[in-house]
This record gives sequence, C-alpha cells and structure tokens, in this order.
Amino acid sequence: MELNVNTIRSLAQDKQLASTLKVEDSFIVSEDEKSEVEELLKEAKVGYQGITQSSNNVMFIIQPYGEQG
Repeated sequence: MELNVNTIRSLAQDKQLASTLKVEDSFIVSEDEKSEVEELLKEAKVGYQGITQSSNNVMFIIQPYGEQG
C-alpha cells in the first residue's frame, strides 16, 4: 500500500491507522499537511519521527509509540 496523506486520513477515519502502519514504514507529505498528519498519528497512538526535507516536504518514519523524535 502506498502511504500518502489521503491513505493516512482514510485509515484514521476507519480507526485502522495503528493496526496498519508498521515500524519503519515511511511516507512524505507537504509541510502544509504536517500538523494534520501529526495529530492523526498521535490520536491513533502511532509513534513517528518527522524529518523536514527540501521542497517543503516532511518525511514521516513510523517508530514504536513513545519514541517520537
């Protein structure tokens, strides 16, 4: 499954975010969508690291919950 902001929103709406995302999964969203994605991941208790990249993008890497960086 390709992870992007739309799949993250759908999984969150269906309450399947935590059960679908696995440690080391990663995806890229625009800086404008960063806060929305962070909130969805936090609500689902999914750990992550957000890394700002060039071109106004942020890469999220899924980590064990409680190890956000």
